[in-house]
This record gives sequence, C-alpha cells and structure tokens, in this order.
Amino acid sequence: MKRRALTMLLAGTMALAMLAGCGSKGETEPEQKAEASEEESSGDFLYKVGYSNLADSDENCYISSSTFKEIVESDKFAEAVGHKVSVEWTDSDGDITKQTTNVETLLAKGVDIMFLVGVDKAGSTTAVEACNKAGVPVFMVASESEGGEYKFVGFNEKDCGVVQGEYVAEHAEEGDKICYLTGTPGTENTVLREEGFLEGLKSRDDLEVISTQSGDFSAEDAMQVTEDWVQAYGDEIDWIVTQDNKMGQGVVEVLKAANMLDKVRISSWIVPGTWDAEYLKNDDVEHAVYVSFKTLGETGAKVCEKFYKGEDIEDRTYMDLYSVTKDNYSEFFE
Repeated sequence: MKRRALTMLLAGTMALAMLAGCGSKGETEPEQKAEASEEESSGDFLYKVGYSNLADSDENCYISSSTFKEIVESDKFAEAVGHKVSVEWTDSDGDITKQTTNVETLLAKGVDIMFLVGVDKAGSTTAVEACNKAGVPVFMVASESEGGEYKFVGFNEKDCGVVQGEYVAEHAEEGDKICYLTGTPGTENTVLREEGFLEGLKSRDDLEVISTQSGDFSAEDAMQVTEDWVQAYGDEIDWIVTQDNKMGQGVVEVLKAANMLDKVRISSWIVPGTWDAEYLKNDDVEHAVYVSFKTLGETGAKVCEKFYKGEDIEDRTYMDLYSVTKDNYSEFFE
C-alpha cells in the first residue's frame, strides 16, 4: 500500500566530520580476506559483524537488533556481498561497563565492523576508541558517542520532538495547557526530543507547558506521573505529550481509569508490532510519531551491505519518520 510519508529526516547536510575506522576519511572498505575454507564450512565464519545491543529487554532495541541479524545472516545478503556473514550479538543489559567489556570481547573475536547501540553517550567513548585502535569501523546505532571516530545510523532524535511540537501547535485550541512526559533524565534522546518539541511549539505563544516530568521511558513510571498530574491539575490538562510509546501506554491507562480519556489529547509514539498501534486506531491516542525500529534494523543492514561491497558510506545515515493519526493510520498499518 502506498504510504504518504510525512518525512523530514534525511536532513541532508551529513555535516559532522565523524569517521568510522582507523584514521582516514573517505570510503569504508573491508579488509581483503582469503576465500572461505574449512573454517567457514564448520560454522566459524571468516566474515563477522559485531553488534552490541543496549538491552535485549527493551522491546524496541530487540526489534531493531533481531531484524539486523536476520537480514545480515540471510542467503540474500550473502548473495549480495559475495559471501556469508555472521553477526556476533551481545546484550549490554543497560550497563555501560558490561557494554565496554562486550565490545572488547567482540574485537577479540576478529569482527570486521562494529554496530553499537550505546548505553551512555560519555561512556561509549571507551568502546568507540577501542574499535578505532583496532582498526575496526564503528557505527553508532540510534545513539551518539562523546568521543572517538564513528559514523551514525538511526533517526534524528530532535526531529522526533519537532514532529510532536508542530502537530500540537497546528491542532491545539487557543490557550491549551500541556503536560510533557520525558524519558530518562540527562540522556541524549531525552534532551534532544525535548529541544525539538519546544522548537515545534514556537509558532504558538498562547500554549503553555504547565509541567515537565520524567517517566523514565517506563509505562509504570508514566502512570505514577500521570496520576500526580490528574490530582494536581485535573480538568486544566488539555494535552499530554510523551517521548515514547511505553509511556504513552501508561498515560492512556490512567486517563481511562480517571474517565478523562475523552478530555485530554495525547501525542505519543507508535512502534509496529506492539500494542500502541491499537491505541491510535481506537482513537485513545490522537497523534503519534511513527518510529519503525524494524526499519532501523533494515537501515543498519543496508549500511553493513555497503561496507562489504566497499561502497561509500555517509557520515550520518537517517531512516524515515512519519506522523500518524487515525485519519492516515490505514496507510501504514492496514
């Protein structure tokens, strides 16, 4: 079905002078290796990709990572690049120390390229620099590193917020009051999404953000914050905007229980294959940023294919974002 994409990413300067690999800008090329031998036929592939996930327990991270692995290890991928490739996948369980150790283990296994879903921007520096030292090109997936040389694959975090801010600015009634639910305090995605949201609201100086609280990217925490808002502000709340789909779930459940779901308008996120799509289809959530983590995995796999083909890889590879409401829901999910 034809999609009517409302995309704004692919913002195109690709201007950060970030670099994957060992010290020279330009093409990212794999080392030339010997033809497959008994070692490969025994299952120990000569061509290996390192993939360090933030946390397998995070459904979004898992969708992206498993999609990437499935594609890269497929026969179709092998045909495209001329040989089979294995993905050495590790789970950091949200622990930056564990992730650093995992990356060192992957490097010891002789991976050709590293994909890193970083736990922490500052903490990722050690892992990225270890890859640089080993001469292994490294790609940060939907995350950034404070130091080291790398390239980026993912979505523009700030633009996620802009999408929501612009939607609210366009559709809010005069003088509407907004409660804004952020993710984990101090993390890069939380900061950038809030910056983008406030930027998107700039066209409406009559709108007021009456409270900004952290829901820590958790449905349970979002429920607690929303309960507090209901008690503190009650009918004053016109909008609740959340920085991810899990917090959106918490908001919906609390407003249902308080009989306020028809009074408060919600802008959240939508991830295919999860329950949040039904909230939007049923009009419990009015608007959502559609961030396909399956597409994120597919985008990473395309970058990986370019690497093994010896093709140019841009400093920043962005996936598409879409803005979805009940009116255009069917264009994406039916």
